[in-house]
Amino acid sequence: MEYSEVIENWKLFSVGVKEIGGEVHTLSIEEPATEDEVATVESKLGFEIPRSLKEVLLVFSKKVEFRWFLPDNYKMEGELSQIFSGDRHWSLEWLVKFNENKNELRDEIFPNKNDPYDLVWHDKLAFHEVGNGDYLAIDLSRAGQEPVVYLSHDFGDGHGVEMAKNFKEFVFLSSRLGCVGAEDWQWLPFLAEGVPFINPDSENAIRFREALRVKV
Repeated sequence: MEYSEVIENWKLFSVGVKEIGGEVHTLSIEEPATEDEVATVESKLGFEIPRSLKEVLLVFSKKVEFRWFLPDNYKMEGELSQIFSGDRHWSLEWLVKFNENKNELRDEIFPNKNDPYDLVWHDKLAFHEVGNGDYLAIDLSRAGQEPVVYLSHDFGDGHGVEMAKNFKEFVFLSSRLGCVGAEDWQWLPFLAEGVPFINPDSENAIRFREALRVKV
């Protein structure tokens, strides 16, 4: 997949949401970052930005915002019944603040690395604030791997679940699902039990796109 296809997917979902009476609050894609801008943020973070995220920032966009909402009276069926919105946002500029906020929560509530639940909150780079106290983040704990994981502050079912093998793949995969979520109960229907990563070719994914009349 190319970045141009990601943008086209976002536009198609925007049309689909509007055609059933929903709202697209924003679809904004800024220019790519410069090497100097990335280096400045890395200096503030105290470590290098993961390779896949850095590529997206340098090649695609340093800041993206895409948010939509289904109409209040529109309900999907079955496992998709809790879906009501889509949200994808990231910004090179926001990385420092997001991680300061995430680290404060980690240190106050999840400080114990010997606790499996707490451990998930450690060695992560948050790139997306869900808005309910949860985060989307990149796992920094394994050399050579950069999976995108979910951090839940209240024992949500998505806690620690790997959503994609890296940030670039996350952008590509989630674009075919209209960036549904970001609360875990909205994207969990697109994972098979025991299988990592969201699957845009699953039966639920096909049903979801059919409901919005989107072909991607």
